[in-house]
Amino acid sequence: MKLLEMKDVKKSFGDLQVLKGIDLSVEQGEVVAIIGPSGGGKSTLLRCATTLETIDSGFISIGGDTLVSTPAGSDKAHYADKHQMTEIRSKFGLVFQNFNLFPHFSVRRNITEALVSVHKKSKEEANSICDELLAKMGLSEKGDSYPCNLSGGQQQRVSIARALATNPEILFFDEPTSALDPELTAGVLKVIRDLAEEKMTMVIVTHEMSFARDVADRIIFMDGGVIVEQGPASEVINNPKNDRTKEFLAGY
Repeated sequence: MKLLEMKDVKKSFGDLQVLKGIDLSVEQGEVVAIIGPSGGGKSTLLRCATTLETIDSGFISIGGDTLVSTPAGSDKAHYADKHQMTEIRSKFGLVFQNFNLFPHFSVRRNITEALVSVHKKSKEEANSICDELLAKMGLSEKGDSYPCNLSGGQQQRVSIARALATNPEILFFDEPTSALDPELTAGVLKVIRDLAEEKMTMVIVTHEMSFARDVADRIIFMDGGVIVEQGPASEVINNPKNDRTKEFLAGY
């Protein structure tokens, strides 16, 4: 089953066309890494898939439900209604580059807030989910801590726990280690590696090439708002076909 499908997705900011007709699908249980130079459209693609940006035209579905489509003969995208959007958003989780934790909430409340206020879980059930996820992240003792008392790596693991709390069908990561010191990166990558072994469906924008090669099933190389090359992870990293891909990877 395709958990993410994008067809001919276009997005411009003013006169700058950032996505130039993207076609991408992600199967259930698949890990897809998106690599490429800054300004190539990677993060914009992720933001469009997760409704943080609206597309100009094209088609996106998540978990089999249509998020946005462009009717025949129209040049304008039409989004699902408010109720449908809420349902579709519950199908995915998003982990940001800079954690985006609520600084005035404890770790526990950061994880449980949406469970109680949006998903109407009882406090007892929300706390049980929180405890299980904190243990999974190696943070069992940090529930009462505040983000300012945690290292960057710990904050990012909390943000992953928060994204997992609602039991999403697919997880999106936007350069999850780029704000971390190298010594803090390993713990976050291990968590993502463990999720991949559990067959969690993930789309990861990353600059960690060896990680992408070892963890992803498929790698997509983007540049200039288009998908330049894609294929099995080890093949794209070790034996790229496109000259632009070769040039980019030569810097690593």
